[in-house]
Amino acid sequence: MLQIQEVSRRFDDLVAVDRVSLTIESGEFFTLLGPSGCGKTTLLRLLAGFDRPDGGDILLDGKSLAQVPPEKRPVHTVFQNYALFPHMTVAQNIAFPLRMAGLPKADVERRVQKALEDVRLPDKARRFPSECSGGQRQRIAIARALVNRPRMLLLDEPLSALDAKLKEQLQLELINLQKEVGITFVYVTHDQGEALALSHRIAVMNEGRIV
Repeated sequence: MLQIQEVSRRFDDLVAVDRVSLTIESGEFFTLLGPSGCGKTTLLRLLAGFDRPDGGDILLDGKSLAQVPPEKRPVHTVFQNYALFPHMTVAQNIAFPLRMAGLPKADVERRVQKALEDVRLPDKARRFPSECSGGQRQRIAIARALVNRPRMLLLDEPLSALDAKLKEQLQLELINLQKEVGITFVYVTHDQGEALALSHRIAVMNEGRIV
């Protein structure tokens, strides 16, 4: 269970996140919905550890994450721009965090294959990102985020750059994937229809607050 307790974040005179409190259950698909500038991405960055709150606390299963750096949190983030390495194959991209963690080669290969199967791309292992479609690149980014078996996946408007038909297809795939892996998904979007299609629960944000 994730507990956000009276969390705030200021940037000079701008209050980006204003005393937000939320509880997100384990295994839930939870969406932060709101317009641009409402604070939803800042809150996601606070969960990831990319930024630090000015007040309040974030607890995962009762343990504070306040002093835990991003690389030590059992959390991974998928960004809108995919952030894939262009000089690596799909399999090498997915394997990267495992190799950084020093896992044995056999374990890396097994986990990469499973991740590719989870996102329905087992035949793309030797392709490069430039040889894949936008939807495929997004699935590769999700596979890389899941391969380390995080307890929570954060998704920052991952489908916003895709056309409507592909977006709808990937929404269904995300729903099925979340059911299969069973971990908590925290999803950020400005699209109300997308939020309703994907989520178990939705929190609407505006001007840094839950409304």
